[in-house]
Amino acid sequence: MSRKSSTKTRTAPTSQPQATPAVLPVRPVHPDFITEQQIRAAYAARLANLPHTPIRAWQTAPDGTAHLAFPSGNRIHHTPDADTPFTALTPCAAGFTHTTPITDRTQLTNAVNTAAHCTDLHGRTRILTLPQAATTAEDTQALNVTGLRATAVDDQPKEHPEP
Repeated sequence: MSRKSSTKTRTAPTSQPQATPAVLPVRPVHPDFITEQQIRAAYAARLANLPHTPIRAWQTAPDGTAHLAFPSGNRIHHTPDADTPFTALTPCAAGFTHTTPITDRTQLTNAVNTAAHCTDLHGRTRILTLPQAATTAEDTQALNVTGLRATAVDDQPKEHPEP
C-alpha cells in the first residue's frame, strides 16, 4: 500500500487593513452646566445688591453652600435658608480671616474696611519694626528705681562658685 503524499501549499494571509474602533466621546472635566446652588447664590446676591458676578463664579460645596472669591482675597459664603444667608470672609494684615454676617453691599464694604484697618494681633506676638520701636520707646514711662537702689545697698555680694 502506498501512501500518497500530498503537498499542500499554504497561502500567505492577505494583509487587509484592520478596522480601527470608533473613538468614544470623553466627558469633560468641567461640564458646561450650572448647579442649583450656583443659581440660588447668584440670585440671592443680586437681590441683596452684592457685586454682580457670573453665575459660574460661585463655587459649590457638597453641603449645599456656595463660595465667591474676589481677586482682592475677599470671599463671600452663601448659606441658603439661614437667617443671614451671606458671610463675608475678609483677611486682615495680621493673617487672620474675619467672618462677618452681611445682608447687603454696604455691610460688605464695612467688613472689608474693618479688616483692612484691623490692628488686633489675634493671639500672635507682635514683631516691631525699627520705626515702631522708636515710637514705642518714646511713649514709655520712666521707672522709679529709688526703691530698688535702697534694697541693693543691703545686699551682700555673692561668691563665684568653684569649678
